[in-house]
Amino acid sequence: MSVQPIGDYDGVSKAEAAKRLRNGNVSIEEKAAYAAKFGADFVNQALSVDSTKYEIDDADYNAAKNAGAAAAKDSTGYDGGKTGRAVVDAVESVGATVVANTVGKKVVDKFAVKIFGEGGAISNGTSKHASDIATAILTSAVAAKYYIDKPNEDQLEAARHLMENEFPDSQAALSETQEIMTEASEEITELTEEAESVNEEANQKIQEDKTLFDFYKQQYEALKIKKENGGKLTPDEQALMKQLAPLMEGLNKDITTTSEDTSGQVNDLNDTIGEYQDVFDESAETMAEVEGVTDFAENFDENTRTMMYVEAAAQGINGVSAGVAAARLWAKNVFGILTPFAVMSSAAAIASAGATKQQLSWASEMSNEIDIRSQVQELNSQTTDMYDEELDNYAGNLETIEDLELEVPEDIVVPTDTAATGAETNGSIMSAAAQKDKEQTGTPVQNDGNKNNDDDKKKPEEK
Repeated sequence: MSVQPIGDYDGVSKAEAAKRLRNGNVSIEEKAAYAAKFGADFVNQALSVDSTKYEIDDADYNAAKNAGAAAAKDSTGYDGGKTGRAVVDAVESVGATVVANTVGKKVVDKFAVKIFGEGGAISNGTSKHASDIATAILTSAVAAKYYIDKPNEDQLEAARHLMENEFPDSQAALSETQEIMTEASEEITELTEEAESVNEEANQKIQEDKTLFDFYKQQYEALKIKKENGGKLTPDEQALMKQLAPLMEGLNKDITTTSEDTSGQVNDLNDTIGEYQDVFDESAETMAEVEGVTDFAENFDENTRTMMYVEAAAQGINGVSAGVAAARLWAKNVFGILTPFAVMSSAAAIASAGATKQQLSWASEMSNEIDIRSQVQELNSQTTDMYDEELDNYAGNLETIEDLELEVPEDIVVPTDTAATGAETNGSIMSAAAQKDKEQTGTPVQNDGNKNNDDDKKKPEEK
């Protein structure tokens, strides 16, 4: 939001000024201008608004967060748990070489007897290359186990599903939430400005009516004092005195009506603004659900990527061990006795090399998933900041309306003795036609004042 140059604040409404102050995007000059226009108390109140009572309940937020995590679990078919399988494979891969060199002969003897028979020449010949043969056997087992168990594959599939489905949906939901909150904020500001305008116009109307009421009352009181002091009222004065009472009564009624109508309008606007609480609650629930999804992902994705690197290293070690053993076995393969073990070790080397490549490729995919998940979290953080800001504006606008006052005067009581005049009027002191007739004939318009004139002609005892 850009800062306006100094002096360009006359057209800014109270609601808009409060919003700018709360958002913090104001210069010192602008803040001073608002203080001069609306008062220092207004500025202080705008800067210290408390929106906590309008925040979503923690229970509702946590429920939405849990719902987001549960939906992610159901969608991916993965429970989100961490895995340590790669560590086991790494230990087994390193252990294959160690075991081959320590207990290789025993392992090979048993293996050879099973394949070639007890005491056979081939069986006896294999014992000379016990460690290499044991390496071939054990590395083949590690490689075979990898393709059977497929470590980290479930986590990868879950990450792929999140990247392709949950994360795009989350980003779209957050973007839509930001748009909804922006639109709601604009509408709330407009409603607040409307309430301010209605209240201001009502106060102006009431002030105008009060000024006119006071003018009529002063005239009436002056005529009354003159009459009470023995002065003789002219026909025009008598007519005027009759008309003043209903005029004052009409103004009294207008002020009351204006006050009641304005209060009703402002209350309706306040109620309408109050309905936007649901918008902010729904926005908070959306953010909570997204947080549940990203927390679910974060709970396993970085761990999985680490385990992929560990698994790749384990398979790399296994492949190297198998390759070294294969080379030795092929080199010493007299009469083809060692062929089965050489083939076995070569296959293990190839399989583990493929496993290493696969795990590194998967780790790259996991890095992409982690990046996208981080982007969603950043967007959610921005949306949360926006939520906090707009909730402050929401609370501030409600406070602005609550602070609106109608300046209803108390001294608009029509004098009680005016009823004695028996006055009835068409709402004007003197009609234009009567004024024109008076100007043409020079005869005062009596406007039902004949009775008083006749009374004036009577003798005191006849009165």
